[in-house]
Amino acid sequence: MESNQQYKVIIIGGGLAGLSLAIQLAQENRSVLLIEKGAYPRHKVCGEYISLESWAYVQRLGVPLEAMNLPKIDKLKISSENGVVLKSDLDLGGFGISRYVLEDLLYKKCKELGVEVLTNTKYVSHLKERELFKIKTSRGVFEAEVLCASFGKYAPNDLYKPQKKTDNWVGVKYHIRFDHPSDEIVLHNFENGYCGMSKIEDGKSCLCYLVNAKELKKCGNDIKALEEKVLQQNTYLNTLFRKAEFLYKKPMVISNVSFEVKKPVHNGIFYLGDSAGTIAPLSGNGMSNAFRSAYLLNKSLNSYFKNEISLAACAQNYEKDWLIAFKSRISTGSMLQQFFCKKNLNAASIRILKYAKPIHKYIIRKTHGLPF
Repeated sequence: MESNQQYKVIIIGGGLAGLSLAIQLAQENRSVLLIEKGAYPRHKVCGEYISLESWAYVQRLGVPLEAMNLPKIDKLKISSENGVVLKSDLDLGGFGISRYVLEDLLYKKCKELGVEVLTNTKYVSHLKERELFKIKTSRGVFEAEVLCASFGKYAPNDLYKPQKKTDNWVGVKYHIRFDHPSDEIVLHNFENGYCGMSKIEDGKSCLCYLVNAKELKKCGNDIKALEEKVLQQNTYLNTLFRKAEFLYKKPMVISNVSFEVKKPVHNGIFYLGDSAGTIAPLSGNGMSNAFRSAYLLNKSLNSYFKNEISLAACAQNYEKDWLIAFKSRISTGSMLQQFFCKKNLNAASIRILKYAKPIHKYIIRKTHGLPF
C-alpha cells in the first residue's frame, strides 16, 4: 500500500475517547490523524451524565465548563416497576451535558490544535510493516508509529472483536422538556430494562433507556409499543411519557449492545473507550470512563514518546492501568443488571439497598472514580 502521509499516532474513531486522546497528544506537539466515519455535530445514544471526577480533566482539554452554567447533579432516585423508591445523595456527583454539544466542542479544539481530522471517512484495513502501521481508508492510505482504536461498540473489519457473546441490548435516547429537579438523576426500572433521566444544558433533559432486545422483539420491534406495553408499567415512566415534551420527531436508537471485558491492547493496537470494554450504565458512568481511558493511554504514550520506555512497556503499562480502572466496574455492572432487570428481583433489590445504606453507598462509589 502506498501511503499519503505519516503521523506519530492515528486514531480510528472520533467519539469522546478518540477526541480527548487526540487533544492531549496535540497539546504535546505530537502529529495526529483522527479518522471518523461520521460528522460533527451529532446526537448519539448516551445517558449524558458525567461524574465530577472528569470535570478538571475536561477543562484541561479546553472545554470551558465553568462558563457553561451546566446542571450539577448530586442526588439519585431509583424506582421499581411496582413503586418501591430508593433516594440517596451522590457524594461526588456529576454534571449534565449533551454529546451533541460536548463532542462538537472537542472537535473544534482538535482543529484548533492542528489535529488532522478526516470526517465522513471509512476505515478499511491496516497492515503492520516493520515499525509502522499502514491504514487504508476511503480517502487514502496513511502511516503511523502508533495505532489507536476508539470506534465505539462496533468493531470494523479486521479490528479486535470479543469471541464471547452476551445478551444483546437496545439503547434508546430522547431529549425532552419535563419539570423535575435539576440536581437529581433518576433511574426507573421495568421488565428487562431501565430508564435514566437527568438535566443537560438549556433546561432540557436526557431520557435514555436500555432494554433487552427480546422485549423489543415481543413488541414486534416497535419502539412505541415497547414504551406503552413495557416501560409504562412503571408508574413514574407512565407519567413521564404522558406529560413530557419530546424534542425529537423520533428517538435515537442503537442495537446489539453487549457488556463485557474486551482488550485494551491487541496485536500492538491500543483500544480505548467502548472499544476496550462497554460498561453497563448501572455501574458504568460511560462518558467519564471514555475520558479516563484516554487519560491513561496518553500517560503511557507520553512516556514512550519521551523515550523513557519501549512501546512494549507502554502497552503493558496501559493494559495494567486499564484493568485496574475498569475490569471491576464491568463485572459489577453486569451483576447489577441481573438484579435490577428481573421483575421478581427488582423491587426486592431496591428495598434491600434502601435500608442497607453501606451497600448502596458502596455501589455508588463503584460508579464514580477519583478525580484525575
